[in-house]
Amino acid sequence: MAQSGSISRRRWLVLGGAAVAVGGVGWFAADLGEAEPGRNRVRTDVAPLLRLFSAVGPLSDPHWLDYSPNDSGRELLPDQDPQLRVVGVAHLPEGSVAAVVGVPAFGFDHAEPTGRPKSLERFLPSEARWMHSAAFDVHVTNSRYQGAFYVDRTTDSLYFDAMNPVPLDGVQTP
Repeated sequence: MAQSGSISRRRWLVLGGAAVAVGGVGWFAADLGEAEPGRNRVRTDVAPLLRLFSAVGPLSDPHWLDYSPNDSGRELLPDQDPQLRVVGVAHLPEGSVAAVVGVPAFGFDHAEPTGRPKSLERFLPSEARWMHSAAFDVHVTNSRYQGAFYVDRTTDSLYFDAMNPVPLDGVQTP
């Protein structure tokens, strides 16, 4: 009798372990279906962007994200090399993009932004013909962080994608 009790207990342990494993696999598989876990909170506040990207001028109607691209949300320890990606789209005053694109030193060319987060796609103007300039990137970042800035003259839109941006006064805002 004692032996059948221990067999029964072992069966329950094995079955319980299998259930936990299957549940864990299901959770993991469900998580893989989400393209950007924890990265979908679209922000619309303009003040942090005005400080970070003051070189582009006044911004309005922003839709943007700020998140750590290395953070899956499951880490037990803090990231040893924290990163912050600030990516989004905003409007510039009417005619300002044409003025910036007209500066010969910037040398803008047509280019599509890459790596666009899915949660921002609905806020990007569908008719945009994006232009990019490495010299304009340096102008905005002052070579203090990595950033790519795309403009569209038709909609006076700015698409920005920056890693660890800092305002010119050196204080990080988002």
